[in-house]
Amino acid sequence: SFSTPAFQELKRESESAGGNVQPIKVRPARAGAGEQGEVARFELVYGSRRARACLELGLLVRAIVDENVNDQALYIQMQRENRGRANLSAWEQGVSYHKALSEGLFPSARRLAEQIGQDHSNVAKALRVADLPQEIVGAFRSPVEIQFRWAVALDNINSSPTGMTR
Repeated sequence: SFSTPAFQELKRESESAGGNVQPIKVRPARAGAGEQGEVARFELVYGSRRARACLELGLLVRAIVDENVNDQALYIQMQRENRGRANLSAWEQGVSYHKALSEGLFPSARRLAEQIGQDHSNVAKALRVADLPQEIVGAFRSPVEIQFRWAVALDNINSSPTGMTR
């Protein structure tokens, strides 16, 4: 998403405004956060595209620091922000939902759907897409091409002993 025409437009807008007009949101980093031995002071809640645009341009990044964001709240806010930005693919959403469930942020897919304001059936379809084996996912140029409407049919192919549906 950092090489698209939309991102280049965001960079132009940020440059002309002298920075990001809409602030990003961060929280204080937990102990051990950071990459390659760096000590991170903050962890991004949302606004990665805005932050990256400003950083690439050498501009300061305007941010709101929220000290009361737990992991579940961070996930919910990030999901809501991303939904407003662009339509993420079924596969991208499914991978994200799996990660949130495996990390114990939500007790069930139904509760996750309720908390992020999504229809449970769409969350279930995204999870099905993310569960597809590499043989099926590899049939596409990119997993982001897999559409929600194909989730059930692809899962049925995966579940069939012969690899074919009836």
